[in-house]
Amino acid sequence: MNSRLLLAFLCVASLSTGCIIVDDDHPPARRGDVTFMWTFAGLRCDGARDVYGVNIQIPGESLHNGGQYGCNTNNVDGIVLHDFVPGTYNFQIQAVDYRNVVIFEGSGSFVINGDARVNIDMVPVGNSNNSSYAYLTWTLPGNKLCNQAGITTVEITLDDLPPENFPCFRGQELPGLQTPYLAPGEHYIDFIAKDSTGRPLYYFRGSLSTQAYNPVSANYHLTSGGAAISWRFSDGSVTYDCLQADGSPGFRVGLNFRDVFTNELVYGEEGDWQVCSSKPITYSFLRPGTYKVILIATTSNGIQYRSNPNIPNLVVQADQFPGPNQALEVTLFRQ
Repeated sequence: MNSRLLLAFLCVASLSTGCIIVDDDHPPARRGDVTFMWTFAGLRCDGARDVYGVNIQIPGESLHNGGQYGCNTNNVDGIVLHDFVPGTYNFQIQAVDYRNVVIFEGSGSFVINGDARVNIDMVPVGNSNNSSYAYLTWTLPGNKLCNQAGITTVEITLDDLPPENFPCFRGQELPGLQTPYLAPGEHYIDFIAKDSTGRPLYYFRGSLSTQAYNPVSANYHLTSGGAAISWRFSDGSVTYDCLQADGSPGFRVGLNFRDVFTNELVYGEEGDWQVCSSKPITYSFLRPGTYKVILIATTSNGIQYRSNPNIPNLVVQADQFPGPNQALEVTLFRQ
């Protein structure tokens, strides 16, 4: 018989009135202290010169000194509040200047079942909605430093904010590049690493997860992929090569890649033009993703050729660089 069931049976059978059964699998909740540790937009008390004190409100609780505390107590940027009964508590917290004007604020909750700890980075008044920020760092292929990889700037797009360019080294030093204040949750983020001429070389597209009043650190690996493209021509019945399409030495083919995610053309409206006989063409710095391949050509006597828009998409994989013998062959049809 289960030991607890046996004990319960003995208690019922006993004439004693002092029998108590304790369930070891579910011990009783414990009283505890809560420790608040705070910063102000990432600054400690000695850096946030305007902060004179911190006020805390916990509904239903009467706090020592009316909930008003110095910014630093015993060389600690925080305070310990003692002896809470088990349960969940909400709180409001405000940093004030010497005139008692609120300059930073925050809110949240904590659970007491033994001691608890609250780390909170208060935000400037007017930047509320539980917002916080992130520190962004990034790595490049081969773990190269920015100057080793030839990267000067990194363009970053967050959600629907305008893209901004930052010096590459900002993401390779700690704590990292600080974002604007963001609401807690998932955010879209996009990186484009560029050389000194502005040419894109490495990329990342994904998400950034932020937390309420708690700055996070996020690291991203910027990379690229490659593709190899070859071509042939067709009049609808037979296929042929460059010389049969146009014998002139300057006969060129225009290539482009349309990102199926953004609908953007990698080489703009002009495209990337190559001498027809130079195929296959290899590309080394494409953003990993899925593309529609577009090829066009016009012969010296005005005959136009274009690739079929229904050809399979090209998938560019990170850190994969197909060689000429792995080229995707595209047929251009006479129009």
